[in-house]
Amino acid sequence: MPQLRNYVDEHDLKSGVTLHGWVEHHSLQSKMRESQLLLFPSIREFGGGVVLEAMALGIVPVVVDYAGPGELVTDDVGFKIRLGSRTEIIKRLYQVVAEICGNPQQLAPKQVAAQALIEQHFTWAAKARSIIEVYNWTLGRASKPEFR
Repeated sequence: MPQLRNYVDEHDLKSGVTLHGWVEHHSLQSKMRESQLLLFPSIREFGGGVVLEAMALGIVPVVVDYAGPGELVTDDVGFKIRLGSRTEIIKRLYQVVAEICGNPQQLAPKQVAAQALIEQHFTWAAKARSIIEVYNWTLGRASKPEFR
């Protein structure tokens, strides 16, 4: 956090960057709802749970096209950065964010699509439907289910 605060100060970014520090779990969702983008350039996160959580709140993800996050995000719901070296990823992240800032109205349809994707495939009810589809397929009552 000290490095981030110094960076914000050195680059005069205080008007556009807020570093909240530690946020209690019960306050996190309301704090997240204040955002429009989730910048998640990790290449070490294989599951992507935070990406799903953001999309459920209508926050558009920007991820590296790698592992779980890269599989969860399509052009309809967010942005993917091609995998490369650290320097290449940073450069591509900058380019994507600059493009979004130049055309912010593109976020609205992605927000709606992201929430619809979560509702369709990732809620508990959707998971229960998927399990039923697998059971029915296994028992020969239905064709092979489509997985997301």
